[in-house]
Amino acid sequence: MSRDAKPKFYSNHRSRLSDKEQFSEIKNHHKEIFNTQNNKNNILEIGFGNGNSIINISKNKNINCFGIESYINGIQAIEQYINRNNINNVFIYKGDAIEIIEENFPDNFLDEILLFFPDPWPKNKHHKRRIINLYTLKLFFKKIKKGGILQFSTDHIEYAYNVKNMLSLYLQREILFSNNRRHRSITKYENKAIKKNNIIFDIVVKNI
Repeated sequence: MSRDAKPKFYSNHRSRLSDKEQFSEIKNHHKEIFNTQNNKNNILEIGFGNGNSIINISKNKNINCFGIESYINGIQAIEQYINRNNINNVFIYKGDAIEIIEENFPDNFLDEILLFFPDPWPKNKHHKRRIINLYTLKLFFKKIKKGGILQFSTDHIEYAYNVKNMLSLYLQREILFSNNRRHRSITKYENKAIKKNNIIFDIVVKNI
């Protein structure tokens, strides 16, 4: 598959939401936020898992947190958190992240896009499913404001260098690994990686 083709969305119906399962597309008003000037930072996390990172970030009330996920457990956990705590700065979507971003998020809207430990799809035949390629980089930097941030984290060394090289190619400047994890929470997945003595790679890129 071409590196600039849209990634193929993986749909595992055993663990993902089906059309029959109810999902409240949140009582929060996404489009009102998109169409209203506000002084908050808009942060999108793609593949938020159980939601620990979004919960941590959302404690800053000067931030609007957007999350995209397809696993039912993570979505339900965030819904429960929102409802239990009357949270009004967290907005969630389910499904294919690329299509959701293309169809919903205005250009130059996001201050940050976060991708923490996306599936590396290590087999060559599955690389078409990787969330990062030249197609998505073009999309992401279209949606990120000037001065905004793209942060990518992985413990898969081949994927880390692949993304670093793609970013360097796309942005036409040298991209280096970062030793700054910023506001990235330590997740269950990262703890597993640490126990395996895997190196954690962070890439933090500003849209200049």
